[in-house]
Amino acid sequence: MKRGTYLKSCVILVFLLSTTFSSSEARTIYVDDDGPADFNTIQAAINDANDGDTIIVADGTYTGDGNRDIDFLGKAITLRSENGPQNCIIDCQGSSSNPHRGFTFHSGEGPNSVLAGFTITNGARFQGGGIHCEYSSPKITNCVISNNVAYTSGNIYGSGAGMICSYSSAIITNCIISGNVATGSSGGVSWYKGDPVFENCTISDNSALNGDGGGIHCIGAIMTVRNSILWGNTAVNGPQISLGGVEGVFCPIITISYSDVQGGEGQIYIYSGPLGCGTVNWGAGNIDMDPLFADSSNDYHLKSQAGRWHANEGRWTKDEVTSSCIDAGNPSEPIGFEPFPNGGLINMGAYGGTDEASKSYFGRPPCEIIIAGDVNGDCIVNYLDFRLMALNWLEDKN
Repeated sequence: MKRGTYLKSCVILVFLLSTTFSSSEARTIYVDDDGPADFNTIQAAINDANDGDTIIVADGTYTGDGNRDIDFLGKAITLRSENGPQNCIIDCQGSSSNPHRGFTFHSGEGPNSVLAGFTITNGARFQGGGIHCEYSSPKITNCVISNNVAYTSGNIYGSGAGMICSYSSAIITNCIISGNVATGSSGGVSWYKGDPVFENCTISDNSALNGDGGGIHCIGAIMTVRNSILWGNTAVNGPQISLGGVEGVFCPIITISYSDVQGGEGQIYIYSGPLGCGTVNWGAGNIDMDPLFADSSNDYHLKSQAGRWHANEGRWTKDEVTSSCIDAGNPSEPIGFEPFPNGGLINMGAYGGTDEASKSYFGRPPCEIIIAGDVNGDCIVNYLDFRLMALNWLEDKN
């Protein structure tokens, strides 16, 4: 081959390769239902997305077709709000005569399918008013799943008002699941088989009117709960947590650590019917103390004498009491974005590890200035600061 022909062939090859790689680069897609954007419905953006893409949804309340019953279609994409769940609401406008839910995962989605930063409300389905997962294991983070319903169909009570999942090992982090009502079991969460993880979640004020598990109903799953709060849920049996299984078929196992569970281990209900079974691994760090929510009806920030984020007013405020859930999470886990002073330990609940985590109170006013080396903000530079730095060494928050 002549030198000129060879060089020309190389140039063409490089061009083709660069074109191929550029066309496969991940995109950022924007959604806004009342302003300029790539799409005005969430489903349309998902339909257009490819694996690796990120969809950012502008502030607003999203309703109607294309903004409910949202299907990830098996895609490994990130769908997130622009400014958090308080600013981006999926209003399903569902009812028993007009059933709708927020999201459905049923096409083999995995941990690279991420749902982040939405409030999902007013869903109504026989099962899974807010979210439904089946043979799929997405990551769901920083979401509020509230005021959804699982209604009665015929003579059968509904279940899993907040979310219902089967054969799923989803990861649920920093989520609030509250105020959901099932006519049967599982006011907050219903889970059948799989290995799900709930970390830094607040599951509160959900109701199972005629069944088990006001907060969590675990059926044959191997579930992990840590750094979480289960409080104020109601049910016929197991207001906070219930386990349902049949010996030799599907015996559930739930491992709970560094969590605040109302009533403690003794109030966890295990199905006692024929061959009923279930195992509770009650780990370290669990407590049974009033979490002292800022407002148990709609604000699950923890009260603190050192400082609590006032969601409605967008500022920090101080309380006369301090929640026992502050600095009560797993000491081996990083504190993330918790503000100073933070005690060097992650908080329990949905705001643990975030920039809205309630501040620590050490029995004296926090330092007025930041002392070099005082990583946890307790006004002392000691081994605890070194340990915290070592735990987070080289961690990338991006």
